[in-house]
Amino acid sequence: MSEINKKFIELYKEIDRGRGLDESLAVIFARIYIEPGEVAMEDIAKETGYSLASISNKVKFISSFWPIKRIRKPGSNKIFLHMDKDIINMWRDTIVTKEEYVFKVVKEKMPPMIKEFKDKSKSGKDKKKLEILKNYYDQILKVELVLKDMVKAIDKIG
Repeated sequence: MSEINKKFIELYKEIDRGRGLDESLAVIFARIYIEPGEVAMEDIAKETGYSLASISNKVKFISSFWPIKRIRKPGSNKIFLHMDKDIINMWRDTIVTKEEYVFKVVKEKMPPMIKEFKDKSKSGKDKKKLEILKNYYDQILKVELVLKDMVKAIDKIG
């Protein structure tokens, strides 16, 4: 493995340690990201000592946040991996696609839920739970505004 690969992987291992994530995720993400073209899963397995099955599972997990393309080349049984290098748009897309869904569901389902339990909450404990629901809803609306502002800012620099 090249020295630049090692240094970048070490950087990502430190970043993901701070996030409380599994080190192997950092290693695989960084290895795919640093590669200018595609990299064979088999090569990552040789470099890291991880099994192909483990790499495949980790790539599936990483792909839920960052798009990774799996490529099969004609005449080869190997699976190659490639990741877009535009980290700004990757962050933007993550914010938009993942969070938009959360906001939609919360805005659709929370007001009727709050209304329903407003009429049904008789005990002190239920009233406290209703306050928790209201607070959750209010906070989600505020986070939505912050993330929309982030997307606008990303669009300006992207």
